[in-house]
Amino acid sequence: MRTGKKMGALAALLCVCLLVGCGDASSSAAAPQPSDTVSLSQEAPSTDAAPQSEPSPEPENTPSTDAAQEPPLSQQDLQVPAPDFLPEDLQMLYRCAYKMMIIRIGTYAIDATNFFPCDTPDTSLTYWDQLTIDGKSYAPALNHYQSWDLFYTTLDSIFTKEFLETSYLSSDGTVYFRPVDGRLYYLPTERGFAPAYDQDTTKMDFVLLNKTPDQIDIQVTATYAVDENANQAFRQAWLDGLVSNTETYTISLQRQENGWRFSQFDVPF
Repeated sequence: MRTGKKMGALAALLCVCLLVGCGDASSSAAAPQPSDTVSLSQEAPSTDAAPQSEPSPEPENTPSTDAAQEPPLSQQDLQVPAPDFLPEDLQMLYRCAYKMMIIRIGTYAIDATNFFPCDTPDTSLTYWDQLTIDGKSYAPALNHYQSWDLFYTTLDSIFTKEFLETSYLSSDGTVYFRPVDGRLYYLPTERGFAPAYDQDTTKMDFVLLNKTPDQIDIQVTATYAVDENANQAFRQAWLDGLVSNTETYTISLQRQENGWRFSQFDVPF
C-alpha cells in the first residue's frame, strides 16, 4: 500500500457493528495459516430401498451449485473499472481484490456492514473483548468475516501467498490479522481514504505492460477530480482541462497451480 496519502478518519465512514454471534474456535495465534476444516460425509443410502419403479430422492445435504460470492460484491462494486483487455473472469478477480483492499485502509472496515453485510453477527463478544498478543491488542471480528477460514480462503483465492504474508496479513514486522481458536482477530488500524478519491469522479486508465503465459503486469493511472484538500476550485480547473492530479502504480498477476492470483496490487484510494 502507498503510505504517502494523508490519514483520513474512518470513524464517521465505518459504522462498526459491535453486536456479535457465530464463530467457531480452533487455531492458534501463530503465523497465519488456514485452520483445518472437517468435511461432513453424506449419509449412506438405506438398505430398505424403495421399489425400483420409484425414483430415489436426492440427498438432502447435496452441496448447492450456487456458492456465495466471496467477497460479497454490491452493484457499486461491480461498477469498479477493471482492465478491459483482461478476460471476464480476471476482471472479476480484479474487482474482488479491489474490494478486499478496503480492509487495508483501516482494519476496522472488516466489521463495517456497509462494506460486508452480515445477517448473523456474533453476539457472544464485543469489540472490547480484545486479546494481547506480542504486546499488541487484537479485536475479534464480529460480522461477516468472523471465521478465520472464510477470511483466509477468500484472500487465498485472490492473492499469492507471498503477497498475503508480506503485504496484506502482515507488513514490516507488524501482523494485522491473526487466527485465534478458529476466529479472526485484527489489529485496529486506521489510514483512511485519500481525500482526493471518489469512485464516481476518479478516473482509472489501464495499460498492459507485459503478458506471458505465467505473468501479466498492468500499469494503472488514477486521475483525481480534486486535490488532496478536496479543493473545489481544483475540481473546476480539472473539468476545464487546466490541471491534472494523477498517481501511477503497477499491479501484477501470476499463474499459480490453482489459477491466476495477484502478486502485486494497489488501489487509488
